[in-house]
Amino acid sequence: MTDEPRTTKAPRVALLCFLVAILEGFDLQVAGIAAPNLKQAFTLDPRTLGWFFSASTFGLLIGALIGGRLADRIGRARVLIWSVAGFGLASILTGLAQDPTSLIAARFATGLGLGGALPNLLAFTSENAAQGRERRAVALLYCGVPIGGAGVSLLGAALGTDWRTSFLVGGALPLVLALALWRAMPPERAAVQTASLPMRPLDALFGGGRLLSSLLIWTSFFATLVILYLVLNWLPTLLTGLGLDARTAFVAQLAFNFGGLVLCAATAPLLDRPRGWLVALASFTAIPVLLWLASAIDSPRNAVALAFLLGGGVLVTQSYLYALAPRIYPSSARGIGVGSAVAAGRLGSIAGPLLGAGLLSSGGGISGVLQGIIPVAVVAGIAAIALSLRRPGG
Repeated sequence: MTDEPRTTKAPRVALLCFLVAILEGFDLQVAGIAAPNLKQAFTLDPRTLGWFFSASTFGLLIGALIGGRLADRIGRARVLIWSVAGFGLASILTGLAQDPTSLIAARFATGLGLGGALPNLLAFTSENAAQGRERRAVALLYCGVPIGGAGVSLLGAALGTDWRTSFLVGGALPLVLALALWRAMPPERAAVQTASLPMRPLDALFGGGRLLSSLLIWTSFFATLVILYLVLNWLPTLLTGLGLDARTAFVAQLAFNFGGLVLCAATAPLLDRPRGWLVALASFTAIPVLLWLASAIDSPRNAVALAFLLGGGVLVTQSYLYALAPRIYPSSARGIGVGSAVAAGRLGSIAGPLLGAGLLSSGGGISGVLQGIIPVAVVAGIAAIALSLRRPGG
């Protein structure tokens, strides 16, 4: 089955897609930034706070599967636009919530929108990139995610205890952006045209020799997101546990996102080359080494430097996987294919913080947490490289 014809998109559409990625990064991390103030405002116990964190993740998992499948039927642009509008509206509702129930429900709805947007954003960008530059385009798009993460960290620091404004800003901007996307690429003109009806889910994921490829991409997405979300959720706690002050922990979190931005942008042009998989090999090799070094941090300067490199290593592997996933599946199955990979990653994002808590409570201490996820990084790397070597041009 052949891919649909490529269409030339205006630079304005590429910019709008990049802005969607920034807002994805913003809304993915805003809950963690607002959590301390939310806990006080609603007197949330740990169990309720856990539901607040988990709601958007479960929503994202479901949204990725439904949004990907729906896009194969009615077109990626249409689903992308409505998903962006959906997570914007839900974020506003989060900022207006008056009780824990409405707060959790709004975050679940935010996750549905984020889940619907992400796989279609990746597939749409890959399909409309210049011939031979598909992976570069997706990797550069992913650079927007750490920008959004750093932006919400700075906004949260500036707002102090005012947690509502972060959600309202993170909701109003996607609504404006959805309107701009609608004007730039109306769904009736931009919808994907396929030569046949979408493939059945099992055929899409496992037919045509894709069984092993799907299993490998799911494994690598899951394991990589375990590491990413463990670090995102536990980095401040881990650093303060190693004796560093709260300011250093905040700067290190910014450095983690900034490292991801810089190294993702620097490596993106290499991904479409014949040996582009060497970028992934270098990153997956570096992550275990950096985790081992981070377990023995002895100064603020080293903490910030290692956070920068670790953020770069983890987010480069993510950008590589996001760039690889759309090319595994034919156009009529690309939505559900990428959506299933994103969903596998969301399972990892649920497991990561839980793994961190388990390792910490097992008595291994802070060093035990960082060293304990090294095998996860090794599994992620093996799966990604094995998948790359199965694909021509790695």
